[in-house]
Amino acid sequence: MVRNKFKQWVECSIELLNKEFISTEFVKHKLDESHIPNPSTGVIHESENCLGQITVWESSQMEYEVVNIETEEMILWKYFEKLSLDSDFSIVLKEYFEVLQTGLKP
Repeated sequence: MVRNKFKQWVECSIELLNKEFISTEFVKHKLDESHIPNPSTGVIHESENCLGQITVWESSQMEYEVVNIETEEMILWKYFEKLSLDSDFSIVLKEYFEVLQTGLKP
């Protein structure tokens, strides 16, 4: 399950991201997951310049976005229809983290 793999990857990456001055927070859902047809795991990141959010659904879809804090402009948005179980999130999210740190459009 890609979603569980993503959650584990995030948990293992928190310390490294903190060293890069990027905070990480899991999105907390108020509803019981068993009542949701396609539950998701979401993460919010904050850097000096930007806010970012990544969502991975049980169906292996993924979406991420980065917004410039100062201008409130969305500077990056990407959607993946289906991630494979062997996806390397460090590679898939490389552009996301570059934009999150620099605040510059790709």
